[in-house]
Amino acid sequence: MMSAMHTGLVLAEVGVGRIQGGWGYIWSSYAIAWGSLALYALSLWLRRPGKAVNESKE
Repeated sequence: MMSAMHTGLVLAEVGVGRIQGGWGYIWSSYAIAWGSLALYALSLWLRRPGKAVNESKE
């Protein structure tokens, strides 16, 4: 009987509702993802083979 009452008290303390806020985390994760993709694209563009490199080998 005592454990059932204790379980009821614990569940009452948990609360009911929705998570509020948190949009800052979502926007920062999007910014990190898009920033990483942009830096990767820039690194690919900078490392691309150019005409001057191919002509100098001939």
